[in-house]
Amino acid sequence: MASKNKNKTLKISRETLGTLTLIKNQIFSNFDKLMDENEIDEVIQSGYLNKELIPYAYIFAPAGEENQKIAKNAQFSQTLLLECEEKKVGEIIVTNNFRFKGYWKFFSIFEADASSSPNDELIGSFCISGFIEIYEDKIALIKSKIQTLKKELNLKKVTSLMLCANPFHRVHERLIRLTIDKADFLIIFLLRSTRENRLNHALRKKTIEYFINNFLPKDKVLLIDLENTTLFSAHKNPELECIAAYNFGANKVIIGQNHGSIGMFFDDNQAHTIIDKIRKNFDIEILVMPEYVYCNECKTIVSVKTCPHGQHHHIKYHSPTIRTLLLNGVLPPPILMRKEISSIILSDLFPNRFENLQQIYDEIFPNAGILETHTYEDFYKELAKLYQTGSLT
Repeated sequence: MASKNKNKTLKISRETLGTLTLIKNQIFSNFDKLMDENEIDEVIQSGYLNKELIPYAYIFAPAGEENQKIAKNAQFSQTLLLECEEKKVGEIIVTNNFRFKGYWKFFSIFEADASSSPNDELIGSFCISGFIEIYEDKIALIKSKIQTLKKELNLKKVTSLMLCANPFHRVHERLIRLTIDKADFLIIFLLRSTRENRLNHALRKKTIEYFINNFLPKDKVLLIDLENTTLFSAHKNPELECIAAYNFGANKVIIGQNHGSIGMFFDDNQAHTIIDKIRKNFDIEILVMPEYVYCNECKTIVSVKTCPHGQHHHIKYHSPTIRTLLLNGVLPPPILMRKEISSIILSDLFPNRFENLQQIYDEIFPNAGILETHTYEDFYKELAKLYQTGSLT
């Protein structure tokens, strides 16, 4: 009996669990189930299902030999348990099973991950359609919270901003403040990064939370952590980003002009972008922001569209380069990153950098004449202050 129960448990990854949770909570469309063959073909052929735009079909072909055995033998109305990292996380109530068709491989939501190419091994594998249940559904709680806030606070303008914050720098701060100025409420989505030299997710989350808690009106901002999905990584799916933001409750989306995959396509001999397609199908405003730089002449952060000075006056906020400084232990100047944020990151990356931190701290920085214990964060904050001392430079 134990073996039989085991065979009815599908073992899935965190990414698969994340995608199933988003489907269940109608983040990509009102359709909240795993699709059958007819529904898949309709989405692939038309891009729509039930008159609703759906960029990807919900084709669930669980990977792995044991999972495929279960999918092959799945019966109508059978309940299959879902297990992730040795924990039961949900279930699927089966409506049908069928084989994965070759022409589907570019259209599955489970293969829309920006970090991977379509998997040819899926062709011919067994798929399952059916109803999804998630046991500890954090996304459902977040959606409910947003709806409650919109009702209680009578929020009319809810704007969303999707960030990797890899790392969180001054332009991110500027975008957030500009957005809050023109919105009743801001939803910040923290995206999972798949870059090889990325800062870890927990650290990036810590920096954004620090900024929100110390430098923003907390009643106007909500941080949503999308750690369990890579669908939005590297900003390769602006269509999904806009649809997801809309279904979380936003009616305005902010994206950058260098956002990946905004490129043109032609319909009826007219040039369009993905953004035009979203605007046509959803009641949502999409604002494409220009590039921001620090201008040595203007003495502030400006948009390249409004600054009259050439790029030889511009300091650029290139995230990979700033990240390289941090990963090599270099404290970025405060013009690039707030010193508190840099200190959090460097103290995490280099937890035991000095043999005697306390001695170094006491021998360089002023003190009140009493014995104090200092952390690496304290050290980097004080060091940043010295870099800003201008009388001897």
